[in-house]
Amino acid sequence: MSQAIHYHDQFEQIYNAHNSFFKRIISKYFSGQTHADVQQEFAIHLYSIFEKKYPRDAALFDSKAWLRTVVTHFCISYLRKQKAQKNAVWENTTTAFILKATDDQLDRERQIVELMQQALGCVDKHEALILKMKYMYQKPSKEIEQKLGIQYADVQINRIKAKIRKKLDRTDLEWL
Repeated sequence: MSQAIHYHDQFEQIYNAHNSFFKRIISKYFSGQTHADVQQEFAIHLYSIFEKKYPRDAALFDSKAWLRTVVTHFCISYLRKQKAQKNAVWENTTTAFILKATDDQLDRERQIVELMQQALGCVDKHEALILKMKYMYQKPSKEIEQKLGIQYADVQINRIKAKIRKKLDRTDLEWL
């Protein structure tokens, strides 16, 4: 654990030392709120590279040429992803049809959101996280068990659902 903290401190020092350099390069590709979002995403990307490469080749992180390449490639890749998403949206709206929600559908969605908030209010944060991972993020039970360090995620989920039904005093919650 102490080595992970050491790596985190090392990364923070390197990132802070080159932060204005990264901002300058990112600003060539993005501006406004997108710039801030890209910079945050880049920090995460750089940290993942740091974890892989720093133990073997720490000198890379002192090389501005290498760092420029990393940030430039990240920006180009980010632009490509944005373009692909825009094209997908354009294709979906031009080749298919646009759905319009009816008042009944909007009311049903509001009811579901309200029920979900009530349901999550019946459980503690850890239980809410388990439910969110399973149903909102659609993670498999094995992954939930690994990430949260629990056993028998499906059993725990069923117990949490029973707890919610009991606290809400409702048996008509087919989605639960």
